[in-house]
Amino acid sequence: MLTILAVGEDTGLLKTRAEVLRKTGANVLCCSGEAALKYINEWEFDLIVLGHTVRQQDADRISEAAHRNGAKTLVLLLITDKVREEEYKSVNIDAKSFAEPGCLVRSATELLAGRGGRRLVHMPSVKPTASHLTGKKPASEPAEIAARQSLKGSFERRRAV
Repeated sequence: MLTILAVGEDTGLLKTRAEVLRKTGANVLCCSGEAALKYINEWEFDLIVLGHTVRQQDADRISEAAHRNGAKTLVLLLITDKVREEEYKSVNIDAKSFAEPGCLVRSATELLAGRGGRRLVHMPSVKPTASHLTGKKPASEPAEIAARQSLKGSFERRRAV
């Protein structure tokens, strides 16, 4: 099963983007730019999609980690306009795509299909089957970043007392 890591800072947009990416038939995991390096070090992904809300510095570190040691992970950068595209000129990416849903699905599908002959299945979005991450490649997870941030904030407040 193919796996995609969707990275972004806007939780609502990231949740929607995950649902769009699931139309490729891949498992999709979502996270913030800050958390992406942890996931990249723990699991193998076929594709990392960098949303336009990811800071340029984070995008640099994520793409470097994704391509480290000859990894076969591909990096797709979502762009919204030429000005934003120029900001990410130094980032080592494999492809760019507009963020529009149809274009995103098409770009991700073509990129993944060309990486080794794996066949992608177009299917309607699927509900996650697991509520936790297991194994080397994660199952699809909902973009519940806001809930995780809330728990983290709660933990930090208790620890500070």
